[in-house]
Amino acid sequence: MMTAGVLVCLLSLSAWAGVLLDRRGFWKTDQRLESSTALPGEPPAVVAVVPARNEARTIGHTVEALLKQVYTGRFSVVVVDDNSTDGTAEAALKGAQRVPGGQERLEILKGDPLPEGWSGKLWAVNQGVNEALRIEPSAGYILLTDADIELADGTLARLVSQCERKNLVLASLMVRLRCRSFWERLLIPAFIFFFQKLYPFPQINNPAHRRAGAAGGCMMVRTPALRAIGGIESIHGALIDDCTLAARLKGKGPIFLGLATRSRSLRPYDSLGEIWSMVARTAYVQLERSPLMLLATVVGMVLLYLVFPVATIVGLVTGTWPVALLGALGWTLMTLLYAPTLRLYRRPFRSGFLLPVAAFLYTLMTIDSARRHYMGRGGEWKGRVYSDETGTTPNQAGPADPAATSGGWTTEKLAAHVEELTRASGTSFYGAMRVLPKPRRQGMYALYAFCRVIDDIADDPGSREEKEQKLAAWRDQIDAIYDPARAPTDPVALALSPVRLRFGLPKQDFLAVIEGMEMDAGPSVRIADMPSLEYYCDRVACAVGRLSNRIFGVDEALVDPIAKHTGLALQFVNILRDVAEDARINRLYLPASRLRAHGLTDTDTLGPEFLSHPATRKVCQELASRAAAEVAEAQRLQKKAPKGTIRPAVIMLTVYRRYLAALNARGFEDLEKPVHVSKLFKLYAALRHGLF
Repeated sequence: MMTAGVLVCLLSLSAWAGVLLDRRGFWKTDQRLESSTALPGEPPAVVAVVPARNEARTIGHTVEALLKQVYTGRFSVVVVDDNSTDGTAEAALKGAQRVPGGQERLEILKGDPLPEGWSGKLWAVNQGVNEALRIEPSAGYILLTDADIELADGTLARLVSQCERKNLVLASLMVRLRCRSFWERLLIPAFIFFFQKLYPFPQINNPAHRRAGAAGGCMMVRTPALRAIGGIESIHGALIDDCTLAARLKGKGPIFLGLATRSRSLRPYDSLGEIWSMVARTAYVQLERSPLMLLATVVGMVLLYLVFPVATIVGLVTGTWPVALLGALGWTLMTLLYAPTLRLYRRPFRSGFLLPVAAFLYTLMTIDSARRHYMGRGGEWKGRVYSDETGTTPNQAGPADPAATSGGWTTEKLAAHVEELTRASGTSFYGAMRVLPKPRRQGMYALYAFCRVIDDIADDPGSREEKEQKLAAWRDQIDAIYDPARAPTDPVALALSPVRLRFGLPKQDFLAVIEGMEMDAGPSVRIADMPSLEYYCDRVACAVGRLSNRIFGVDEALVDPIAKHTGLALQFVNILRDVAEDARINRLYLPASRLRAHGLTDTDTLGPEFLSHPATRKVCQELASRAAAEVAEAQRLQKKAPKGTIRPAVIMLTVYRRYLAALNARGFEDLEKPVHVSKLFKLYAALRHGLF
């Protein structure tokens, strides 16, 4: 027993060492907003947007604190009354009336009904931002704050100053949460500690680090950056909206997240149930609704927080002193890490020894979050139940679902249809997609089905005119997906419609894929030079990569670079693998300029002479070298992305790297000889990168 206990304690210590190395300095609570209010130029106009649903208890204090802010630029407040039933709007107005001239700077906007696909808060925020930019078109910043936040005097000016001086696109504050009741004193400091561990502030504030995060109670957003990411609509269904927004914005510039000492939340959590509901609403969403990630989280929480106190108690009871000493040492070290957060909340050091109790309760809340999800109650908040990642609210009236009214296609039938198209295609990517959480997996099935359908249009028999007509019809389907006044009619387009909303997919990338198929639609294909080949690859491969990366959840800053190099690598390998097959249907993707440089001037006839010509071999070798370089760069970039988000792309690149190795081993003298990657290797790649 002693040996096992010691080993478990050493394992727990090793786990803590890994956390501290990966998330250095997360516990220090030293990331604070600077005190300066100096500005390098004219003060930009700012509009605060406050979404409020049944917040009559606190909204008056929030509005009053906002309108009391001393700021030399123009500043106004928009409160969006999100269909409240408790007099929220009236309470907001009373708060403004307590500030001289405050009523003139306050606008109360009655919220529209919640449409399909939006979370309630973000729909209110979106309306508020649109109204803010209507009343103040030149606003340099939008301050997004909750209806229960009381900003300390001077906070507005300090936020703007820090954004202006450091060129931030987002400055966010984790305000002080209320910590008075028994349950608040036990759980609130622990919540802040866990949040800092999950989103280490020093890494978030480092422009060179990929990690992003924010605290939704107070976020100063630079308006041009918000427009650049597609506005609030780009995250419209996110339940963890603050961190999702931060991840998008960090691709446009540096961000800041700090701890506040005077700005505070007015929301009380007097009972365990209130804190439980707050955590259970989004905990499983944070884990991407993955049972494997849930299991890993539970094991991790036990290993980090419960091993030491259990070892201490068991060691003392049984007289196993080495186990008791190791347990006590680990428990004390854990409490020392917790101490700065305790000081922030003015709690005594001894209370830190209850951190394992808080960790145990938060673990139960996370498990309950998963239970609620599988019972159809995921994301339940303020009378709305969000059934999945889209923010869909089954118990909330909204526009009719076009999928339910177009030819009898229900959401379930559409999901099954696009999955079957993907599976029946025989693609090796089908297995790679299956490692994704359900919403992302279904999104990828819809995207692949779209690519499969339009690729078949280009490859099927028929005249160029017929193919162009069908592709033009698909352009119209894409237009309908992005037009709120229309609904697409094709089932694949219907399946894509919620996917483009859920993941903020740009219309131009869908149109780029169609353009690529138009390039393949003629009776022959010839590529003039290397830039033309890269343009073609961008249309047929990189554009698909950009769409896929957004579905995977890749950080915005990495979406385009990973898509570019992965797409080029995959498409170059496809071209090398299919030279002979393409030649039989009069398609040549090897650049004509490179063939001429090596002595082949006739590319009109793609017969045996072409396939055996030394110039063809040399250009294939050049393209293979370029493909190897693209594979290496794609792998380098993929390592920058969290492994959980990029697994399907890693699997695909692993398989294609194997294809490239097989091509190089075969050589390019006999282009008719096919190359294969075994199903066993594909299974190995899926298991290696999909599970580990």
